[in-house]
Amino acid sequence: MTTQGSQPRPEPHAHPHAVRILHTSDVHLGAYTSEPHTDGELEPSLQAFSHVMELGREQGAELVLIAGDFFDHNRIKRPFVEATAEVLSAAGLPVVILPGNHDPFMPEGIYAQHGDAFPSNVHILSAAEGELVLLDDLGVQVWGQAHVDFYDFRPAAVCPAWRHTPERQYWRVAMAHGYVVEAGAQSRYSYQIHHDDIAGLDAHYVALGHIDVHQDVGPDGTDAYYAGAPRLSRGATLVDLTPEGVRVEHMQHAGADDPEPAPARSPMAPGP
Repeated sequence: MTTQGSQPRPEPHAHPHAVRILHTSDVHLGAYTSEPHTDGELEPSLQAFSHVMELGREQGAELVLIAGDFFDHNRIKRPFVEATAEVLSAAGLPVVILPGNHDPFMPEGIYAQHGDAFPSNVHILSAAEGELVLLDDLGVQVWGQAHVDFYDFRPAAVCPAWRHTPERQYWRVAMAHGYVVEAGAQSRYSYQIHHDDIAGLDAHYVALGHIDVHQDVGPDGTDAYYAGAPRLSRGATLVDLTPEGVRVEHMQHAGADDPEPAPARSPMAPGP
């Protein structure tokens, strides 16, 4: 399946160069077994993620965004994290990880306990009030509010502190892990993101997680997409930020012909 969109951004967002991004989410590493390998093969979710990273390399991605629930729970053991780190390191690309409701950034969680296992190309967002990662070589800044516990909150309600410099323009990319709903609508879902929140981020692209299927959910004039979980959507989302506009495409990975795709997960799948 391939979906495409193009929405040129008005001034002051004009940008002189193009950047290609690989966007994925809801990988749920460790959901099926606590061991990173089974009979010499990578654990299924880690194998699917490895396929996605290979897709990114093949398609010339320059940056990887993982928009929440990279790990299925915060009880993941060190060997699994180290095997994951090998896949991340092999990518040779900057990677920004936004902790989600399954893997929040907590003192006793994966990212704090095993932070030293992640390679230097990985940036992990850790603040619920929002945090900015500046990738100067790419001319990209990435903003996101991390989940830091299992309580409900609005994961795109803070206006980003974008960097402004007269000498250089930076692409603005926001990340959020939650459920997009209409403001004022009665909804049973936690971690709500409203269209006004998305528009208020003032980003060229909003990389979303929490839903397993690839989907365009942005209000008019805003590019905001769920990437699709690697094992369910059978791929990842490629985003081209260009002077002419934003182009978004979902592509299947090399393992898309695996006989048994993962079952769909509810957007309300609880934390551990």
